[in-house]
Amino acid sequence: MRDKPPAPIKQPPKPTRNAADIAKLVTGLTAAFIAQWYPEAAIAGAVFPVIIDRYVNRPLKLLFKELEQGNIGSLSSELFAAFIPMTYKLLEKAKEGEYEHNLRILAAYLVGELKQDVPEPGNFSNMARRVEGLSAIDLKVMALIDASQSQITHSSTDEGTERSRPYVSVGSLKQSRDSQGLTRADLAEALVDLGSRGFLIPDGATRTGKMEEYFYVSRSFLDLMDRARARVTSAST
Repeated sequence: MRDKPPAPIKQPPKPTRNAADIAKLVTGLTAAFIAQWYPEAAIAGAVFPVIIDRYVNRPLKLLFKELEQGNIGSLSSELFAAFIPMTYKLLEKAKEGEYEHNLRILAAYLVGELKQDVPEPGNFSNMARRVEGLSAIDLKVMALIDASQSQITHSSTDEGTERSRPYVSVGSLKQSRDSQGLTRADLAEALVDLGSRGFLIPDGATRTGKMEEYFYVSRSFLDLMDRARARVTSAST
């Protein structure tokens, strides 16, 4: 005798006024996501509600919260076209077991992309790759870098475009009053990791008195902090 079908998935809360279209779209998107990623054998019985809550409902609630805070209650046809693949990518990251703090960051970034004149799903996919797997220490260092940009020493490189550009290094960050007990090893590892993700750009110049590697923030770093600074900061505390 076959098991009874699972109870219908509860609708996430509506973000703002005129949100019915968004809610309907997400419901359909959720069904398509489940059908593709979770075969019937894997979602039978008691396993089904756990999977749905962890990998679908929770990330969707995060997204709806960001939509509400971003005052996005309705989407034009152009925004719908961008919203679909970006939301699906967010669900993919949840399905892969992404940290919840990173899902919050990506949800905030998604809302920021929807506010652009021409939203590009590719921008979200690119940022999702950069954010994937960021640890709490990585985020602490990102928040520290962001807070330190107006205070840290400027480089003296001979290149005019870099002369007034603030750099970060293990030494400069360690001296910050906001270093939160991060060790030099923590800072060094995080700077290398953030550089490999494209959030920081290593300074390849050699100069007298340069005792350690310098890094400069990239456009991707500035873009992420502009859209999700509050989420990065809250995840780092």
